[in-house]
Amino acid sequence: MIKRCPQHGFFRGEHCECGSAGQLLLDETKTEQLGRLVAGGLRHFPGDLGLEMDSRGWVDLAKLGEVVRSRHRWASKELVIALVESDPKQRYEIHNDKVRARYGHSVDVELDHADNRLPKLYYGASEEEADRILEIGLKSASQRYVHLSTTPQKAWHVASFRTGNPKIIQVDAANAQKEGVKMMTVNDDIVISEMIPSRFLEILATKDILKAAQVPRSN
Repeated sequence: MIKRCPQHGFFRGEHCECGSAGQLLLDETKTEQLGRLVAGGLRHFPGDLGLEMDSRGWVDLAKLGEVVRSRHRWASKELVIALVESDPKQRYEIHNDKVRARYGHSVDVELDHADNRLPKLYYGASEEEADRILEIGLKSASQRYVHLSTTPQKAWHVASFRTGNPKIIQVDAANAQKEGVKMMTVNDDIVISEMIPSRFLEILATKDILKAAQVPRSN
């Protein structure tokens, strides 16, 4: 759910960080409905919703407000702002009168986030996927950019939703970037990248990842 604290603004959950119960703006069902619609418009099918997206992924915030209002009578531009500003995953951003998704695009965009500065990054995959990635390199089949994690533990967590025994691929980001692979920081957890050649990839030892993350080994 999304609420508004009179002191700290929009937040998710029962209470603000200050302890205030806040004012309820959207219950869980409406938060999910609005979130799916905004994700579709800003990541996957802007044209189908009548949105014009520029090369950097930006669309007009007022127009998006009109679109969500046309689909849900209770929705509005103000609730889109609440959705964006309360999102713990920082999936979207607003600048002046524009809004865009920070990552997760299937449409062709050229994002302009700050360059990655971490020397090593990580990607979780199934054993079969990992073997193929080491042969042909790392690229996304469905998204514009590859989504990398900033720690092996975060990569494990993400991959565990898809496979019971993830393999963690370590990316030599420093040298890949030196050779022209574009990598951009989205937030503390995620870096997005262009296709990464296999020479910059290696499998990490599972026992070391499990020990650091204290994740139980899958049987």
